[in-house]
Amino acid sequence: MRIAFPIALLITLIPYFTLADKLPTSAAEIIEQAKLECNGLDSGEFHSTDKAVVQYDFTGDGTNEALVDGAQFSCSTAVTLWGGSGGTFLWVVAPGKTYEFLTHKWRVVDVDGQNVLLLAVHSSQCSDDVGPCYRAFVWLDGFRTTRAGIE
Repeated sequence: MRIAFPIALLITLIPYFTLADKLPTSAAEIIEQAKLECNGLDSGEFHSTDKAVVQYDFTGDGTNEALVDGAQFSCSTAVTLWGGSGGTFLWVVAPGKTYEFLTHKWRVVDVDGQNVLLLAVHSSQCSDDVGPCYRAFVWLDGFRTTRAGIE
């Protein structure tokens, strides 16, 4: 029994780890994948708001990157298809790579001309205590943030 649970958990998570390396490379592909996921779940109807895709220049090259907010998606046959208690999926489509985050809320703030992605994340990312937790991401050949556990 003690061995069965970890094996079942690993089998359940294998698709997640496999898909993590094959994230869509455009906002349109992310939305199309979300539609397919919804349609595949008891023929659900997919909807998204006009705020599902927004543009920000994270790289500083003058070209905007797409930010796709899964909190703006809904499916008629699933309440939590793109999120849950850990947060909702948020994707940033940057040159050559798509970044995927789990967040409860997000905001982009300008700090001296640098766009910073600020995420309200699950409290487990800060400590074992329940309470607010935020992570800030900046661009330097990819998203950077502080390491957890540094005080």
